[in-house]
Amino acid sequence: MPAERDYRISRWTAEFADSATEADFRKAIEAAWARATRIAMAVAALVFFAFTLTDYLNMGTSQQYAVVFLTRLGISLFGLAAAFYAKRFAVWLVNGTIPTVVVFTALCAFVLIAPYRGLTPGWLGMSMMTMLLGIYVFIPNRFSLSIALGLLGTAGFLWQVVLRYPMEWNFAMNYLLLLAVTNLLGGITVYRVNWQLREQYISTLTLREANTHLQHEIGTRQALEARLRDIASLDDLTGIANRRQFFERAERELAAAQRRGQKLSLLLLDIDHFRQINDRYGHVRSDEVLRTLVRVCQGYLQEGEWLARFGGEELVAVLPRLVWAEAIRRAEDLRQAVEQAPTELADATLTFTISIGVAELRPDESLGMLLRRADAALNTAKAEGRNQVNGTPAAFPA
Repeated sequence: MPAERDYRISRWTAEFADSATEADFRKAIEAAWARATRIAMAVAALVFFAFTLTDYLNMGTSQQYAVVFLTRLGISLFGLAAAFYAKRFAVWLVNGTIPTVVVFTALCAFVLIAPYRGLTPGWLGMSMMTMLLGIYVFIPNRFSLSIALGLLGTAGFLWQVVLRYPMEWNFAMNYLLLLAVTNLLGGITVYRVNWQLREQYISTLTLREANTHLQHEIGTRQALEARLRDIASLDDLTGIANRRQFFERAERELAAAQRRGQKLSLLLLDIDHFRQINDRYGHVRSDEVLRTLVRVCQGYLQEGEWLARFGGEELVAVLPRLVWAEAIRRAEDLRQAVEQAPTELADATLTFTISIGVAELRPDESLGMLLRRADAALNTAKAEGRNQVNGTPAAFPA
């Protein structure tokens, strides 16, 4: 829940004290409340018109009944039209404007036709109590509007009754008490509903914010775990896979290649005379030589091929789906590229060479056996003068 928003609920109106928060709340409930309010207005209009039957039973086919009937018909049609067309104005439904206009019109009509109905004050009072309940039911989400309209309607109705029906003081007191209690109960109900709606909204926002925060924490933790895995699996100096990652990944790739009957070749690379480079230029500058080798090698890797630091100045390249002859050609191209790639130091330009041992995976061969054959080929390349490629195809005996 955003910290800058005020989520206090006013104890006078049962609405949010902050206008922006109240606007957000109404927006959040707009679709559901607009639909419910339209249905409520349509039902109220039909119920209002249904009382023409009781009016007929009490008044018969008189001129006064015609006035009452036409008034009820007009108000009912107005309510139905408002319920139908108000779907275009959902904001006015939720803020209570349209329901207030409809209910106020119906209340005025009810008060005006009360003298024509020929009912006793007691029956009229019961009808007014029903109208008051309708006010508190059909004006959604707005406590102040419903209270104001309820009190206004009660005052208008009492004015009509006092003018038309003289009453004993005790009957008048009972009359007033019943209408007051109806307004009180209706107001309390609306107040509690409106308050609870806003508390539910706050709870929803709180849960949503907590969920967002949790998702953020999970994402942060996952990113941290991924970073830790990278740190554990990457070589600090070169940024490529380290020895541990090489064995884990290579075991999986060898198993997959043998299971599918696919080819796989391994290149074992070693920088020639690296100890002399170290002794002459120092460890810091010899590290730049390693980085140069990695950069050149990565430029020759294709999709699915990858590089790892095997140890010291030795690198190993895994070339899935590559047969021995193609691996030899790629290794030779790589050797020539490294020979022509200078390492720019602060006060010197250094060139170096590499020796490469190539081995192609044999059926049912383990990673250890493949590495030993690649290492043997590398040692042969070194023994024969360095700066060259050596290897044997998988079909040859070890």
